[in-house]
Amino acid sequence: MLKRVEGAFLTGNGRARDWLQLLAPSKDELEQAANGLGVPEPFLLRRLEDKPARPFVREKGFLALQLTVPHHHAPHSSTFDLLPLTILLVPGYLVTLSQEPVRFLEDVLNPAAPRKRWELVLQIIHEIARRYVRMSRDVGQELGQIEKELRRAQRVNVIYSALEVNDRLLDLDLGLLQLEHLLEELRPWLPKDSAEFLEYYEDSRIELRQAREQVDTEQETINSLLNAYTYVVNNNVNNIFKFMAALIILATIPLFIPGAAAMNVDLGPLPDSHSAFYLITGGLILVEVTTGLIFYRIGWLRLR
Repeated sequence: MLKRVEGAFLTGNGRARDWLQLLAPSKDELEQAANGLGVPEPFLLRRLEDKPARPFVREKGFLALQLTVPHHHAPHSSTFDLLPLTILLVPGYLVTLSQEPVRFLEDVLNPAAPRKRWELVLQIIHEIARRYVRMSRDVGQELGQIEKELRRAQRVNVIYSALEVNDRLLDLDLGLLQLEHLLEELRPWLPKDSAEFLEYYEDSRIELRQAREQVDTEQETINSLLNAYTYVVNNNVNNIFKFMAALIILATIPLFIPGAAAMNVDLGPLPDSHSAFYLITGGLILVEVTTGLIFYRIGWLRLR
């Protein structure tokens, strides 16, 4: 879709300029935009691909900013996608290029209340940073639920969920790093004499810092959780091996002792005694009980 919104923003001297929205454009629309804006068509095609791209590109006739916008799969869900969004600043236009709709752009680029160009760019970055903060909090809540479930029952599917959360945290971290780099690149371009611009800039930096701190905290939490689970699993495996070894030893005693004694020890008149069976059986039971108590006291017969 190729859509033009007139008077959506202002230049530095207060002149109204248009917003050109390229949303999942067709080949003809992309060619038309490239010819009209003076931007190479291969450059626009690369920006539509879901691949890493330079966040700040300055070429003759245009300036390109690459952003990643977190988008919820469903309301009140911690699952999300990171949507690539390219902003092109060309003479007379502000161009947004994306494969998926970015909802808040229509509120920010409002012809009824147009903003100046750099104020508008900082406002877009500020809105994205706020979404990163909310997204990281949602992921943190899901992580807390996973930790509760893991404490109740050590289930493999819970660990898979934790690993998926860790992947999402890594995606958030990469997106935040990109935004921080972009803000640093934009700093020399911002008006130096406007307190309002500087306020927007600092607000955006604060939002990004909060989101990074939240993501870093959640990453530390999930790493500690996975390390603790690994320790518990290893400990349980050791306990199972000890338990199985104790059972094997207890099962071997009635076979090994009588067999070894009968083949290698002179038992004298005991085999001819009428009480031989009861004496041997009682002795084996005593050895079994004694060995079992020893194993229990050292923890080999307790699964914990």
